[in-house]
Amino acid sequence: MNDQTQDHTENRPHYWFKPGQSGNPGGRPKGTRNKIQTDFLKELSEDFEAHGRDAIEKMRQDDPSGYVRTVAALLPKEVEVKSSLDELSDDQLSAIITACRAILVAQGVGERTPEEEELQPA
Repeated sequence: MNDQTQDHTENRPHYWFKPGQSGNPGGRPKGTRNKIQTDFLKELSEDFEAHGRDAIEKMRQDDPSGYVRTVAALLPKEVEVKSSLDELSDDQLSAIITACRAILVAQGVGERTPEEEELQPA
């Protein structure tokens, strides 16, 4: 074997771990990280219930730009707006607009467009 194809484990000192052997065979006890997270979030929630409103008001008054950054960080990055109008053709939308205008004109709160005036019988 040349130097480039030689197995890298052959050059390890004898005190290094062998491939597949862990330096911590017992590992982290299961649930430890989750317990820490759960405990922290519980304490944070309790503290926020007690002092959150006052802290938010103080931040808004003392650091308005930080307040706005915090609010912005909590907002979703993308907002997708879906409407049933997206499925209508341009002709269907025009018909709806014309009908709405006719209703407003009949109620006395709207005016006919020049195009609608031409379509109305004299």
